[in-house]
Amino acid sequence: MKTILAFFVAVAVIAVASTVLAKTDVSGKWVVSGTLSSDSAEEVISPTCTFKESDGALSGSCKGSSGLGSIDGAADGESIVWTWKRIATNDKVLDATITFRGTLGSDGVIRGQWKDSNIDDEVGTFVAQRLKS
Repeated sequence: MKTILAFFVAVAVIAVASTVLAKTDVSGKWVVSGTLSSDSAEEVISPTCTFKESDGALSGSCKGSSGLGSIDGAADGESIVWTWKRIATNDKVLDATITFRGTLGSDGVIRGQWKDSNIDDEVGTFVAQRLKS
């Protein structure tokens, strides 16, 4: 009887551990909303980014009202990092490399900080929410 009970306890522990360790795939469309304020400027971004994740590597693109371009990055557990090579589509912004570093929360929302290569030493905050398909 003890052997059977020990077996079921072991199976339960393995099931819980595999659920905890299961990796969430971030592939899909995400709406990003971010603000960066510095002494000289304030920048607000709101691109929609499409991620394709393969073995932890991210690829895809982002497109917003002021720019579009490709992304690359990585997803490691809850940690998500990607770089958007933004090509300006109007004269209000410059071409830039925008780097996002965030954490995927248990609520399915990515929260973190972002940096625009054109703004020295300042970082902003962002939130990204997956679009329902």
